[in-house]
Amino acid sequence: MSGKKNIPPQTAELIDKALETIIDQWYLSVSDYYITTEKKAEDPDIFGPAELKRFHDENGHRIKFDKGDLDFTYGLSVTADEAQCGIEVSVNNKVPNFDYAELARRIAEYYRANSEKAIEGFKKIKKTRNCDVFTLGDDIAGSIKVETREGKADIVRLSFGIRDSLLEELIADPANFMELIHHYCVAPLRRIYAEVYRIKRR
Repeated sequence: MSGKKNIPPQTAELIDKALETIIDQWYLSVSDYYITTEKKAEDPDIFGPAELKRFHDENGHRIKFDKGDLDFTYGLSVTADEAQCGIEVSVNNKVPNFDYAELARRIAEYYRANSEKAIEGFKKIKKTRNCDVFTLGDDIAGSIKVETREGKADIVRLSFGIRDSLLEELIADPANFMELIHHYCVAPLRRIYAEVYRIKRR
């Protein structure tokens, strides 16, 4: 026997809800700068396609930017089975000859520097480190998967496991759990992808 307890289905649902909220808040925080379907519905004088969209479906939660040189989609989804829950963060890339090696190097560098920093906000699990909550492979760069698709955008995927010993405490504080996911799992890929993207576009 493995000794691992089964993960209740509602746990994955609660994590999925946190990911949905992250995308919604991200969308609302930047929507003033883009044409959206909501703006087009309210004002018939707004022409042109929507430049910002969000999606929530069986594939997870996504936010799509399509304005000028910006043309990419970030995604969040839950990975779960009976023994473990996890989170997959992704970004679609259409830039030819994108430097994936540099992206992987920077991401690995970030997590080596930050994995042992203490998390914040939780009252019941103080002195807990990021690496006590989220797991990445020993080869962090190897945890980054690039799916190449003929005629379509590549998809860069980064997957985190969540230690089941802390799941109960994490989902009991959804606001702080959502902030932790955003800060540690989502924001670094978003920032580092943008850095490498700008290098390529120069």
